[in-house]
Amino acid sequence: MWPFGKNAKGRLEDALNDQELTAKLDMQVSVENKVAKVAGEVPNERYKNLIKAIARGINGIEDVDLSAIRVAGGAAEGAAGQTGRMGDGESDTADPSALAKAALERIKAEPTLQNNPLDVLQKGSTVVLRGAVDSQEEFEKAKSLALGVSGVTGVDDSGLQVIAHASELNVTDADGDVVYTVVSGDTLSHIALKYYGDAGRTSYMKIAEANGLDDPNKIRVGQQLKIPGTTKGPEARLA
Repeated sequence: MWPFGKNAKGRLEDALNDQELTAKLDMQVSVENKVAKVAGEVPNERYKNLIKAIARGINGIEDVDLSAIRVAGGAAEGAAGQTGRMGDGESDTADPSALAKAALERIKAEPTLQNNPLDVLQKGSTVVLRGAVDSQEEFEKAKSLALGVSGVTGVDDSGLQVIAHASELNVTDADGDVVYTVVSGDTLSHIALKYYGDAGRTSYMKIAEANGLDDPNKIRVGQQLKIPGTTKGPEARLA
């Protein structure tokens, strides 16, 4: 997935739907001031930890608010009737997000990777890496760090791309949307090229429309532009 294709809210929704245990839940998600707010009902308290771990693996989310989550039947952890299981095949001690959390810690501790737009998720014993890194060397480093976590049997890097200067483009606003601050010499087509790999009218007009620009030729130094995305990557044409 092109790392700038969806905002943090959209990528968190995708991550929850990709996780077998949370896909069946009807969760409502919003992101404000880099805080993910998740609402809905879960079978037991342990699901809260899972949802929190998934959300913290999403680039652009710094904290998680689960105050609007209800536990089915109002049961608290350890109360009568608590099954002690997250779901079929998940034991009392299993943490279905433990490998992703460990991989995320290792990746964020690496100076060359900590500013890249990376989502770190988990499916079974596989760590899933999505987003972008600046070079092939960083690509291999991220994969190696994830594989180095005890218990990880594989790394899904199919959604990880090498994009020059990806870390410089990884700037998000309070809603987790990617934004760009205009500098001297910029044009809207030049900015579109950075993010979409395409400087054509369809691409730069997408940015103009997202920011209410009547004239795409009139942007000013210091102006902050929201960058809407294409999930298909820089080779995609937005027409």
